[in-house]
Amino acid sequence: MPKVDVLRGKNTFKVSVNDPRPVVEFPFKGDGSSLGELPESLDVYEGQPPSPLKGSGIVIQKKLGFREHVLGLGEKAFELDRRRITVQMWNTDVGGVYFWYTDPMYKSINFLISVTDGKTVGYFVNSASRVVVDVGNFEYDKLTFFVPERSAELFVFQGKSVEEVVEAYTELTGKPFLLPEWALGYQISRYSYYPQDYVVKIVEEHLKEGFKVSAVYLDIDYMDKYRMFTWDRGRFPDPAELSRKLHSMGVKLITIVSPCLKVEQGYGPFAEALGCFVERPTGEIYVDRMWPGHSAWIDFLNERARSWWKAKLKELLSQGVDAIWLDMNEPAVLFKESKTIDEDAVHTLDDGRKVPHAVVHNAYGYYEAQATYAALRETRDDVFVLSRAAYAGSQKYTAVWTGDNVSSWDDLRLQLVLIQGLSVSGVPYVGCDIGGFSGRFQRVNASSSPELLVRFYEAALFFPLFRNHKAKGGVDQEPYNLPDLWKEKVRRVVSLRYAFLPYLSALVLEAHEKGHPIVRPLAYHFQDDENVYRLDDEFMVGSHLLQAPIVAPGVESRKVYLPRGRWSEFWTGKEYAGPTWADSVSEIPLYAREGAVVPMTGEEGVDFVVYGDGGELKLRDGTIASTKGRALTFSGELLVDKVTVLGESKRTLKVGGKRKEVKLG
Repeated sequence: MPKVDVLRGKNTFKVSVNDPRPVVEFPFKGDGSSLGELPESLDVYEGQPPSPLKGSGIVIQKKLGFREHVLGLGEKAFELDRRRITVQMWNTDVGGVYFWYTDPMYKSINFLISVTDGKTVGYFVNSASRVVVDVGNFEYDKLTFFVPERSAELFVFQGKSVEEVVEAYTELTGKPFLLPEWALGYQISRYSYYPQDYVVKIVEEHLKEGFKVSAVYLDIDYMDKYRMFTWDRGRFPDPAELSRKLHSMGVKLITIVSPCLKVEQGYGPFAEALGCFVERPTGEIYVDRMWPGHSAWIDFLNERARSWWKAKLKELLSQGVDAIWLDMNEPAVLFKESKTIDEDAVHTLDDGRKVPHAVVHNAYGYYEAQATYAALRETRDDVFVLSRAAYAGSQKYTAVWTGDNVSSWDDLRLQLVLIQGLSVSGVPYVGCDIGGFSGRFQRVNASSSPELLVRFYEAALFFPLFRNHKAKGGVDQEPYNLPDLWKEKVRRVVSLRYAFLPYLSALVLEAHEKGHPIVRPLAYHFQDDENVYRLDDEFMVGSHLLQAPIVAPGVESRKVYLPRGRWSEFWTGKEYAGPTWADSVSEIPLYAREGAVVPMTGEEGVDFVVYGDGGELKLRDGTIASTKGRALTFSGELLVDKVTVLGESKRTLKVGGKRKEVKLG
């Protein structure tokens, strides 16, 4: 029998099996306890995974309730209620395309939330190795974690609600960094935009056509032969001048980076980084294939390598780059069946231990993001990092996107699931490639329909990351290339995005302070409603709005489920008493929950849309706006342009000037 030690904190238990030494440590203080004090009974033993997978390790198992629901597990291409699945947690470059039920994917968040019989319990296995999770699939009445090591660390969270469990989890693993407001704007990208003057023209064309832009990305073709920390001077003769021109238009410059360097004599960064690379068991540098050819991977698991990386990034940032885009950091390897570094490759930890890649794999991108965030934090206040790979705690350092999705209607619905799954797993800053990344060049069944592109934009209206990105060989999907009918629809969505920025900014502050997601599955707020667990195509945006995007071709309306309470259709004011099913009446089905306080961009100050009494929202500047007794009040003076009061008698009140209170009539 394994040795098991239990510590108990305020609302969290730490279960240590065989004295684990995890590669990512989350500080925890507690008093001595036992397995018998946990919210649910657990069996802990040494055994094999509950699937055809082979191996031995630690099994942690609990009973799966008859009507139990399971949320979380991060980026999993399965329905939001994770019952009847078996998944691997192993960060993987899926290879340019993925579909429903692709597993594993880019990120590994070993955290789930169990909801059953009014009880809410969270489980987080802190292991960066290939953890397997079985939710009543191979063992119908069991929920099982398998850790392929001789030791394991488990945290158990108890709370009265899904929200309380998420709060406890992010209290342990870290609250999200404060996303800069500019990063909530419309971002544009392509694999790849070049040369330098074309990048400027592409931004100018967006602005000329009425599409505001906050950032433009450069993919790998900006580099000299794909070598890190270089520029192709034929395509980008003056990066600093490019940055200056973009800044004059209010646009940030973001460049992609890979975690490896070309093995080449005479290539300065490679020589500088000697002593900072992942090794083979023999002590030689581990070499494999990546974009520039034979490459060596930075060993982010130790401080020496992270410090070197920070210094090189600061050089890149000094050339006019505003933010960093981390790619291929699962870590990915090209032209190889395993798609990654050999499992017996050797990493050096901060304490000097030498450990095989197999036990640190999922933490590789975590430590790269940590070092990247530090480089930015030491040079500026508005830090933005975007990463493809992630692990528990990555939310402290980086936003994420869902990788190489496909331009298809099926994928559009899948993105709603991936975004919600990551969000409820403690990763609030997330988005997808609007319109789909992969298409005809990747030889997949994809669509270049303008209608599909419009529906992608509409569905992503409130995604924290709002970025259009496309692969080589795909149809141009910049909105100015669309026929007028569809161009105007996208223009409206982009304009709405900027109109809602004050609300999204307030939700970012809430995420930063409390760990709450921005996009939330309905079960986050209505966990006692059995209807919501099979509804993957609706979600809450904060606690005040419900969006139900249209995700099928040739459809102008859809059924929308509105849970308990009163609701008002955002655009018309029509009211509903939930729980009920409603027929949507607008192109972007959006509903305000009773108590809604939604700040929006005004001409000079802030506009508000409110519905009902008893609502409250903390704005990005710290001002608290609340509704009570037919008045909208503020904790400090606020410049307010107008207030729209939703309901059957929807009305707009012109205000103007600084106010501490607005009477709603």
